[in-house]
Amino acid sequence: MVRRIGFWLLGTLVTLVLACLAGIWLLLPPDVPVPSRSDRMISRVTIWNPGEPALPGQTIVVKDGRIAEIRPTRAGDAAPICPDCIVMPGLIDAHVHTPPKLAIGNQRLFSLLYLKYGVTSVRDMGQTDDSIAALQADIAAGQIAGPRMYRCGPVLDGERPSWPSALQVLDGPQAVSTVKRLKAEGVSCIKTYTGLPKAAFAAAAVEAKRQGLPLVGHTPHAVNLRDISDFEVQHFTGVPYLHKAPPEDFDYRSQDVATMGEAGIAEVIALMQANRLSILPTEANQTARLTASDRKRFPATKGLRHLPAFWEQAWPMIVAHPETAEAVAADLNGISAELAIVGKARQAGIDVLAGTDVIMPYVVPGESLHLQMGMLANAFGSDEAALVAATTVNGRHVDQGKIGRIAVGNFADLLILREDPRADVVIARKWEFLMVGGRMYEREQIDAALKSYDQHFRGAYYDAVMNQLAGILTSSYGRNAGR
Repeated sequence: MVRRIGFWLLGTLVTLVLACLAGIWLLLPPDVPVPSRSDRMISRVTIWNPGEPALPGQTIVVKDGRIAEIRPTRAGDAAPICPDCIVMPGLIDAHVHTPPKLAIGNQRLFSLLYLKYGVTSVRDMGQTDDSIAALQADIAAGQIAGPRMYRCGPVLDGERPSWPSALQVLDGPQAVSTVKRLKAEGVSCIKTYTGLPKAAFAAAAVEAKRQGLPLVGHTPHAVNLRDISDFEVQHFTGVPYLHKAPPEDFDYRSQDVATMGEAGIAEVIALMQANRLSILPTEANQTARLTASDRKRFPATKGLRHLPAFWEQAWPMIVAHPETAEAVAADLNGISAELAIVGKARQAGIDVLAGTDVIMPYVVPGESLHLQMGMLANAFGSDEAALVAATTVNGRHVDQGKIGRIAVGNFADLLILREDPRADVVIARKWEFLMVGGRMYEREQIDAALKSYDQHFRGAYYDAVMNQLAGILTSSYGRNAGR
């Protein structure tokens, strides 16, 4: 009798485990075939690196995922796959965050969306969990369709980290050992955050330079921007606070940027020139957040239809949105002020990067980079200058000499277009063929894959399960936030 009960309990347990595994399996999206890396010849095309003259009648030879040769097309070259088309470098989003493994299937979805919009490289600027390194490896190995991926690993923060995945770094020796460990784990940058102590920041900066890693991120509140060099400033952290303390509970405030004045702006720009500082603004992200404030006034973008519904429950756990008309107006004024400043910064020769802060509310992977480029185009007075930011400038900061330009020795990350993108950033999303490291995708393939993903991620079963999970997490978050 006891044995029978034992067998029954074991059978019930096995059944439950199998049912759970089957339920999880049904949440996984269908596989997207990844083309094999292959050597090929792309003939009779016009090569255009944004910011440089176009070169018509060219042939690009690709070997082992890199550009091996660029020369005028000649008799005997392979037949053109897109005769007289324009080839430009793939776009780079220099500031993204990748969904955690808990958001089942969304790492694959985000990766596919980047390709849809012509983004061939992304830089993860602060991991959400430890699965990001495995995703990077799977994409590189051709197991997942997606862009070339770079990552900073977890951010370096202070005694009270702002994010669960951030590292608590309290002093110089700990900062040095942390940077060394992250380098050994394969990161390509070190990101600092607002709460990092001054001594820890200084030590991290020295060690990052020793390890050949760019130092990027939020300007810590304990550090004045005047005391920083060779640093990539995210958003406008530290910018309005040369002569006053930053707000304790904010990275920075929109109204502080909007009230800087011409003299203050000139001082910051001169400082950035002298200290070799660059800036990565994210106005498309700030604008997208306003959708939660007033959906009629700030409707969601078309790309939102590709994201699962549960994100609208999850986003409030990530960041708040303006809740009053006065707060919305302050944000809008701040966005305008920021764009005016980055326009002046670029004129002064300061590198302005293009990034989006993907995973923030209503920021759709890939689409958001085009929205940011459109805003930069207005700020710069040039669509081509915005494309330079998303290719050449980003490439120089993310992986210098390997991405962002069509050049011998660089990775073969290319967009092949029938329309001319030189006067309109929107055209870059209308690629006919896309190549990432020698893997060639056709437009029809990505469109078909995304259609199947739309059906999966917006399907009744996925919605029901993930919305329920998001509801549980939201409820738990609300209880903890109220303590």
